Amino acid sequence: MKSELIKSERMPIGLYRVNGLSMSPGLAPGDYVVTLKRWKSRYRIGDIVVAQHPHFGRIIKRIRAIQPDGMLWLEGTHPVSTSTDKMGLLRREWIQGRVIRSISQSTM
Repeated sequence: MKSELIKSERMPIGLYRVNGLSMSPGLAPGDYVVTLKRWKSRYRIGDIVVAQHPHFGRIIKRIRAIQPDGMLWLEGTHPVSTSTDKMGLLRREWIQGRVIRSISQSTM
């Protein structure tokens, strides 16, 4: 699921618009997510994050697993989502923030 950037690159808080079905039904196209960059604390399995993937661009996914070296495996929740194996391992530095709030387009 690609997302549209709506924030300053230097801010620890971000706002992104969801495009695509890979995280539905929890996040639908047109919804917004608010993220918080975690510099000192660690990301956890189950966190939903926005990442800058080297091949797929900006994506919103759930952390499926964390390697001992800190590399992350991500996954979508919808069957049409790109597979974890196809996405490959992601560096922690590629994570732009953990989703702390979602805003459904139906409530706007």
